[in-house]
Amino acid sequence: MDERVKELLDRVRNTAATMGQAAGVTARYAGKCAGQMVDVAKLNMKIFDLKTDINGLLREIGSLVYAAHQGKDPQGDRVEELLSQIDGKHQSIAACKEQIAVLKKCRECPGCGTMCGRDDKFCKSCGRPL
Repeated sequence: MDERVKELLDRVRNTAATMGQAAGVTARYAGKCAGQMVDVAKLNMKIFDLKTDINGLLREIGSLVYAAHQGKDPQGDRVEELLSQIDGKHQSIAACKEQIAVLKKCRECPGCGTMCGRDDKFCKSCGRPL
């Protein structure tokens, strides 16, 4: 075999090996990103469910308040219990949002709620220091 042909085939083989390695790295990174997206979607669904629960609790509190307005038994203990449940659900929502921020490598502006980079010093929307 001609030396130049052999050299060309060696270069093609080396290039193919390098491309295979690059494709493997890219596939692993894409898999990691897809996993993070699934985790974020699950957390967003959990937040949605918690907000739905909060709306139901608020509806029940409204019914109790209206019943008290009509002169029925005020059931203040039940209202306090429902308010405590709502507080717990808000804490769970905050924890989910923090997990999302960690996954996305960002944080929420305390002023306007815009998501900013983890290393940002100021909010990109309102300019507030982070």
